[in-house]
Amino acid sequence: MSSKEWGEGINVEVKGFVNNMDEFMRSSDVIVTKAGPGTIAEASICGLPCMLSSYLPGQEEGNVPFVEDAGFGAYSGNPTKIADTVSTWLSSPEMLSSMKEAALEAARPSATVDIAKDLAAMLFEHKNKQKQAAGAE
Repeated sequence: MSSKEWGEGINVEVKGFVNNMDEFMRSSDVIVTKAGPGTIAEASICGLPCMLSSYLPGQEEGNVPFVEDAGFGAYSGNPTKIADTVSTWLSSPEMLSSMKEAALEAARPSATVDIAKDLAAMLFEHKNKQKQAAGAE
């Protein structure tokens, strides 16, 4: 990708693997990505509209309607349609603002902590039932 000629006025910087994706997301207007749940979750927390370009059948397929129905993105596997869609978004500050708000509305920034709390509560409940059962014997 580094050796490809992208055309006049197009600046492409190939990074490879990075440890600061959150910084890139927070400084971006739009993300073009496959429909991975982690990326979609991070993008929504950042208020980042998502142009989905692919998905893994079954595992990621349901993420496409989630993004589209929530109003913060679209899907196409066609590179020309992807470019046209993103260009439309970027040419409309009102649309970008609306999509950003929709992404933030769909975001669940405390989901990981909530899941951990639920699992801990289930574990403690199970342990208490075991103790009560042992005490009844």
